Amino acid sequence: MIKIELFKSIIVKKKLKQNLLSLTKVSLDIEKKNNTVVKSNSGGFNSGDINHDLMPELVKDIVHFSNIFIKNFNLKKDLKLGNIWVNINRYKDSNLSHTHPFSIISGVFYIKALKNSGNLVFINPHPIQNYLETNNINGFNKFNSQVWSIPPEENILYLFPSWLEHRVSMNLSKEERISVSFNLS
Repeated sequence: MIKIELFKSIIVKKKLKQNLLSLTKVSLDIEKKNNTVVKSNSGGFNSGDINHDLMPELVKDIVHFSNIFIKNFNLKKDLKLGNIWVNINRYKDSNLSHTHPFSIISGVFYIKALKNSGNLVFINPHPIQNYLETNNINGFNKFNSQVWSIPPEENILYLFPSWLEHRVSMNLSKEERISVSFNLS
């Protein structure tokens, strides 16, 4: 048989060489100077849009690797960074399921992420649960999973299509998880 895979979703993972101590300091300074913006966060801190100049090396990497990633979509133009913000999730904080309308590529970069600090969880856009009974599946894979969970790792950049629904599970670590999220269009 020939396998034809339709309507694929792709997520990329890239190890960066960012100065995490410096980015942690910048992130905590942003938190001290700003009130949280409530978006998808359930508890925790969301800075709202920040100035791109606060993290110039990270912004440079985000734009560079996003424009490599976007080649999968055969677009005619390079992408530009729209907005970027800091997330700090402490014990039991999480982010509710959401997408990023009006952008093409979204992503997250982990500055501080300890074990059990909350996975990045993607939701399958196809209503598989209406057709496959979980107790009839031998093992989950990219064809039959309703969700796909990715543990956070420090100095890792994840890029994904903005229309891919996702959430962040609860931080069960006693320390904060610090990440930077962003959109490109």
